[in-house]
Amino acid sequence: MIRITLENLLARRFRLISTAISVLIGVAFLAGTFVLTDTLGATFDDLFAEVNEGIDVEIRSAEEITTEFGVPVRGRIDEAILDDVLAAPGVEAAAGAVFGYAQFVDPDGSPMGNPGQGAPTYGFSWTDVDELNPTNLVDGRSPAGPDEVVIDAMTANDGPFAVGDTVTILLEGPPQRFEIVGVAKFGRADSPLGASMAIFDLDTAQQVLAEPGMFDAIDIVAADGVTADDLRDTLAAVVPDGVEAITGDQLTEEGQNAVGDALSFFNTFMLIFAAVALFVASFIIYNTFSILVVQRTKEMALLRALGAHRHQILGAILLEAVIVGIVASVLGLVAGIGVASLLKGLLAALGMAIPSGPVVFASRTIWVSLLVGVGVTAIAALAPSRRASTVAPMAAIREVEVDESGRSTIRMFAGLALLATGLAVLMWGLFGDPPDTLAAIGGGVVFVFLAVAALGPIAALPFSQVVGRPLARWRGVPGELAQENAMRNPKRTSTTAAALMIGVGLVASISIFAESAKASINKIIDDAFIGDLVIDSGSFGFGGLSPELAADLNELPEVDAASGVRIGFAEIDGEPQTIYGVDPPTMLSIVDVGISEGDVGDLHSAELAVHDDYAAEQGWEIGDTVDIAFAQTGVRPLTVTVLYTKSELTGNFFMGNEAFEANYPDVFDFQVFVRRSADFTSEQARTAVEAAAADYANAEVQDLEQYKQTQADQINQLLGLIYALLALAILIALIGIANTLALSILERTHELGLLRAVGMTRRQLRTAVRWESVLIALLGTSLGAGVGLFFGWAMVRALRDDGFTELQIPISQLVIVLVVAVAAGVLAATQPARRAANLDILKAIGTE
Repeated sequence: MIRITLENLLARRFRLISTAISVLIGVAFLAGTFVLTDTLGATFDDLFAEVNEGIDVEIRSAEEITTEFGVPVRGRIDEAILDDVLAAPGVEAAAGAVFGYAQFVDPDGSPMGNPGQGAPTYGFSWTDVDELNPTNLVDGRSPAGPDEVVIDAMTANDGPFAVGDTVTILLEGPPQRFEIVGVAKFGRADSPLGASMAIFDLDTAQQVLAEPGMFDAIDIVAADGVTADDLRDTLAAVVPDGVEAITGDQLTEEGQNAVGDALSFFNTFMLIFAAVALFVASFIIYNTFSILVVQRTKEMALLRALGAHRHQILGAILLEAVIVGIVASVLGLVAGIGVASLLKGLLAALGMAIPSGPVVFASRTIWVSLLVGVGVTAIAALAPSRRASTVAPMAAIREVEVDESGRSTIRMFAGLALLATGLAVLMWGLFGDPPDTLAAIGGGVVFVFLAVAALGPIAALPFSQVVGRPLARWRGVPGELAQENAMRNPKRTSTTAAALMIGVGLVASISIFAESAKASINKIIDDAFIGDLVIDSGSFGFGGLSPELAADLNELPEVDAASGVRIGFAEIDGEPQTIYGVDPPTMLSIVDVGISEGDVGDLHSAELAVHDDYAAEQGWEIGDTVDIAFAQTGVRPLTVTVLYTKSELTGNFFMGNEAFEANYPDVFDFQVFVRRSADFTSEQARTAVEAAAADYANAEVQDLEQYKQTQADQINQLLGLIYALLALAILIALIGIANTLALSILERTHELGLLRAVGMTRRQLRTAVRWESVLIALLGTSLGAGVGLFFGWAMVRALRDDGFTELQIPISQLVIVLVVAVAAGVLAATQPARRAANLDILKAIGTE
C-alpha cells in the first residue's frame, strides 16, 4: 500500500501542487511570525544586555503604576539621594539619569517621528561614567552646555544632520534650538527600536526634560570584589522610603520583558492571520482529497476486492496527506524567512526601525510549523479518507456515486447545531464576561463559519438554480452547462466556495466595523464639540504641545476660548485608568460633556469629575472620596465633585489643571480645542491660530472636517494592513477554486470529449468553465457577505456602551468586493478553462 500511495502521489503530483501551495502560504506566515519575533527578541535581549552591562545596581522610585497600554510609569527621586549613595560602602561610581519627551524638527520645519502611533521620541541625560553610558559616540563629543545636544545616528541620517548643525527640539516648554556636538549609537543600533534620542548634559536634561533637583534613576558601579546582590542589599538600607534598589541584571530582564510584551501583541496579531490562512487552506485540502477519492473510487474498490483492508485504504490516503503536509510545511519554513523580512520591512514602514542581527530559527518554529502544517492537512483529509475506506467493494465497482448532500436532513440538523453553538459562544464573548474574550469571540466565529460551510450544500443547489437560470438563458449552452456542473455536486461547490466565504466574511465584517467606527466618531464630534478648531500634536500620553500654546491663544482677539487637553495615567483599586486634565470653565464652553450633577467651578486641587455610569458601577456619589494612585505622588484621596453623561471626549475621569499639575510633573497638551470669537470669521480665526502655532512644529491646526478625516485616516491605516493580510486568505481561496476546477476537468474528461465531438467549440467550453467559477465565487461571496454583515453588526452592538452607536453598512465597498470576487473567479478559471478547451477529443472520449 505504501508503494501504491507513492506511485499515486507521483502520478497525480500536479493535482496536489495547489493544495501544497495553500498549506505552504499558511505555514510560511506562521513560521515568518515566529522567526521575526524570535529574531527581534534575541536582538533586543543582546542590546539591553550590552547597554546595561556596566550597571551593577539602579536606584529608582518604588512607586509604579501600569497604564491601560500595559506600559509601567514610575515617579522621580530626589537628586540628594546621590550623595548618600556615593557615601555608601562598595560604591565605585554613580550617576543620576534623566529621560523624557524630546522631538526633533527636520530642516524643513516638520516634526520627526510619530510618538502617537510609532516609536517614541526620547531625551536623555549624558553621563561621563563610561560603564553607565548606554551610547557610543561615532562622531563629535559629549554635550557640555545648555545649548548643546548629541543626537542618535538614525536622526542624523534622516535629517540629515551633522556635527556643527543647529536643530530645533520640541520640549515641555517652548521649542528650543541646540547645536549638535555629537552623533551616537544606542549600543550598536542607530536607535533603540526606531526611537529618536536627544542627549543633553545632566543639568540641561533636568531643566528641559524633567525637574530641577530630580532624577529618574541613579545608576551605580560596584567596587572591585563587591557583588551586585550585596551592593543592592547595602543600598536598600540607605535609600529612603518609596525608593528601591535593583541589580543591573534585574534591570536588563525588565527591559527585555518590556520589549517581549510590546512584541506580543504584534505576534498575536500576525498569528491570527496565519490561523485564518490555514483555516481557509483546510477547506481546499478537504475538497481536493474529496475529489481525488471520488475519482479513485473504482481503484479503491478494486484494492478492497483484492484483499486490502479498510484501515489500509484509510492509511494510504492519510499517508498522501501527510506527505503533502510535510513537503508544504518544509517549503513553508524556508519561505518563512522571506516572510519575516517582509514583516520587518512593514514594521520599519510604521516607524519601528529594527536593529540588524542574526536570524533566529528556533527549534520551536520548526516543530510547531511542521506539526500545524501536517496536522491541518491530515485532519482536513481525514473525512474523505474515511469515506473512501467505508465504500463496499462491489458497490463501488458497479455504481456511480450521486451527491445527495444538498438534500441531507442529517447535514441540516448538524449544521444548525453548529450554528446555534457558534452564535451562543459568540454572543457570550461579545456581551458576556468570559475569562478570555478574544478566545470566546474567535471560537464563536470558527463555529459559525463551520456551520455555514456545513449548510453550504443545502444552499448551493437552490443558489445555482436561481442564479444560474438567467446565466443559462443569456449564455446559452455554455451557461446551461456551467449551471448544471455547479448543481451536479453541491457539496463540492459549497466547500470550494466556503474558502472564499471566510475571506470575504472577514473583510465585510471589518469594513462594517471600520465604517461604523468612523460614523460614530463623527457623531461624537458633532454632538459634543461646540468649538471651531482642533490643534493636534500627534501624540497621546507621551509628549505633545506646550501648555503655553493654549495660553497664547487665549490672548488673541480672534479666539473666544482655547483649552488644552492633557492625558495622565493612574490606578484606581489596582486597575489602570486614564485621567484627562482640562481648564474646566474654558473646556466646557467648547465641549459639551453633559454635566448631570455638581459644579465645574469646584474642581480644584483635590477634586475629580467622574462619568455617571462609572460612578454608578462603583457606587460613588457627589462628595465621596476616591483613592487614586499616581506614579509621582502616590495614593491621593480625591473628592467626587462633578458627574457627567458624555465620556467620548473626556473618558471616565477628568480633573482641573490645578489637580493635574499637583500629581503629574510633566505637563503636555495632546490637543487644544479652540472656539473663535463671534466678531471674526472662521478664516480670520484660523489664520490667527495658525500664526500663533507656527513655532510648534507638531501643532496641526484642523477644522472639524479635517479633524474627522484625521480620525478616519488612523482607522484606514490599520484597515489597509488588515486587508493586505486577509488578501492571503482570499488568494488561497482562489487557488482552491482553480484547483477544484482543474480536478473537475480531469474527472469529466470523457464528458468534455463528447461535448467537443458533438460540436461544442473551444470558446464555448472555456466560457462554461469560467462561468462555473463565477457561480462558485458568487456563492462564496454571498455567504461571506451575509456572515460579515452579522459579525459587523454584532461587534458594533457589543461596543455601543463605548461610543460605537452608529451602524454603517459600506454598500459601495461590499459591491466592490462582489465585483472583485467575480473577476477573481474568472481569473482563477483561466488555466483550467484553457486546459479543458485544449483536450484531445479522441483521447478524451477514450478516457473512462
